[in-house]
Amino acid sequence: MKEIKVIIVDDEKNARENLFGILEKHCPDVRIVCQASSALEAIENILLFKPDLIFLDIEMPGGNGFKVLEYFPHPDFGVIFVTAYDHYAIQAIRFSALDYILKPINSLQLKASVIKYVELQEQFDLRLKHFMNNQKIAFEDQKIALPFVNKIEYIEIKKIISCKGEANYTRIYLNNGKSLLVSKPLIEYEEILENYGFIRTHKSHLVNLHHVQSFIKIDGGSLLMSDKTSIPVSRRKKDFVLEKLKIL
Repeated sequence: MKEIKVIIVDDEKNARENLFGILEKHCPDVRIVCQASSALEAIENILLFKPDLIFLDIEMPGGNGFKVLEYFPHPDFGVIFVTAYDHYAIQAIRFSALDYILKPINSLQLKASVIKYVELQEQFDLRLKHFMNNQKIAFEDQKIALPFVNKIEYIEIKKIISCKGEANYTRIYLNNGKSLLVSKPLIEYEEILENYGFIRTHKSHLVNLHHVQSFIKIDGGSLLMSDKTSIPVSRRKKDFVLEKLKIL
């Protein structure tokens, strides 16, 4: 089981230490990366540490726990409320909380809440894997229509290595060593291909990330492609390109 990064949010030091101790004893897969004592501190640390799960008190000075969640309308972390008050349960459900634990904390209930998070995460990972497999199958079969003067040619997207803008034309480089000049600007192919793993690295270049072999750091940055060509990466696009290469 992978490590679960956790942030504890509670304005009472004793409450934070108590929760820390219970998690440490009963939930070995949990790693507490931070503790916060206010809503503002919680927001700052969620942005900084990007936790998997937060244990969130409700009544705190300077804004309650719900104010924290309002800052994250589409959270990528789970939430378990830990509070001394039982009248916030309905509101907690509205914020899609995994669980609602009343103080004093029952260690068995706490452990069950963490297990619930893990099970839901595993289900999500399975759904994501299934979705990605379907996307891969769809990508393998997908073709793009390239218009020429006297014909329309259908090319498998996976065979396209890169595209280069040449004024109002686009030159498309294929994995068989050939290139095709099509009378459409590069931006049109960017719009068509961006959902198939293609990104703009430069004002004149669009690349298929599946054909990238390496990122070359010298001379400002470039990509070595599977056909051994070098595609420039503009300074403005560098961080974006490197971020995309992380998820290949």
